[in-house]
Amino acid sequence: MRAAAFGSWHRLGLEIVLADGHSQGRYEDLATEFWALDARDGSADTERIRDLARGCDGITTLTDDSQRTVAQVAEELGLPGVGAAAGAAARSKALQRGLCQRAGLRVPRWREVASADDLRAFYAEGPVTAVIKPVDSAGGAGALRVDGYEEAARHWPVIRSLSPSRTGIIEEFIDGREVCVDAVISGGRTLFVSVVDVEHMRTVGFLCTSSSYATVRPEQETATGLIEELVKSLGVADGIMHAEFKISDTTWTTVEVGLRPGGALVPELTVKVTGVDLYAAQALVALGDKSPVPAEPGPPQAPYAEARYLVGEGQVRRFVPPASILTGLPDVKVICQQAGPGQRTRVPLSEAGRAGYAYGWGTDRIRLDFQLRQAIALLGEGMGLTVRGNDPSDPLSSEVGPGEWWTPSTMEEQCISVP
Repeated sequence: MRAAAFGSWHRLGLEIVLADGHSQGRYEDLATEFWALDARDGSADTERIRDLARGCDGITTLTDDSQRTVAQVAEELGLPGVGAAAGAAARSKALQRGLCQRAGLRVPRWREVASADDLRAFYAEGPVTAVIKPVDSAGGAGALRVDGYEEAARHWPVIRSLSPSRTGIIEEFIDGREVCVDAVISGGRTLFVSVVDVEHMRTVGFLCTSSSYATVRPEQETATGLIEELVKSLGVADGIMHAEFKISDTTWTTVEVGLRPGGALVPELTVKVTGVDLYAAQALVALGDKSPVPAEPGPPQAPYAEARYLVGEGQVRRFVPPASILTGLPDVKVICQQAGPGQRTRVPLSEAGRAGYAYGWGTDRIRLDFQLRQAIALLGEGMGLTVRGNDPSDPLSSEVGPGEWWTPSTMEEQCISVP
């Protein structure tokens, strides 16, 4: 789901040299030059990637598991980048939490896990609902909610097997809304910040079912302040930051930090409500442009945008033409079926197993959400699946709604100044 990056970079007139020998999504035909090299941290063909980068004006990454390698190569060659130390922190949840804690940022109570003894030590402080996950995974992979030592110990061998470093962390589960914040950083300065509300299903894993965007957000000032603190605590020089927070009452807790644009359509929808293209900014930062964000971005296309994801159970019976769904749903702009005929789907533990998605934008937040739910229901039913988590009455539906920012009383106020 990163094809939009290549489109954005081509519109900037850039030539793209792609090193990718591992990802499931394939982008060879979107690049000027392609090399099937392992670019993953810990196993990367660093010497050949370094040689390629010497002939380029900048280097960046779209994937979590290349953040450390790209940061190191950029620093060695004197190219703009987040910095090797920040790249290392982006790949270790334990290192991240330690740095954030020392900087005074709020993080969950946590402990690095190398063996079951570390789980015992964590629970020695008392019973608590917690999350256990690999220290170096992404996209919710391997993250599981546990209610005690026995359950954590039972899951630990699987968590360990999913970690390249064979290490995990366990941390206290934080109730509340989840928001994602994307930021553009140049010379250690925060130039742009956007806030996205995220919903998850009620499962033992962490599966995002929707993300909601708005031109005007009351949390903007708070989010900007926290990003500036993260930039200092991680030592980020130049790049894009994607940070995830839990909000309980008015308290923000830092959960995860990545130094690349958010996935799952974040850049595609951020530009609709802000006029700022995160992918374009990412490339310009990597090329050393000190003004990667326009002083006056183009006007937003709409005050609200949203993406919803299809989680379904059963065997896919057919391909559903998007036009058969989009007719009559004017705010829904894109429908994508990710599971093909013959595939069997189930409720997954992380985002990799979703069966499709829909997204769009409009002037009425509630109408947009309603139309997207309709689109997901029609897509799933047309595929022959039992749709889960899309109907608010479903027990698996989101346990935390998108917050007060989009209620009818605030929508009218927020739309006044938006074209």
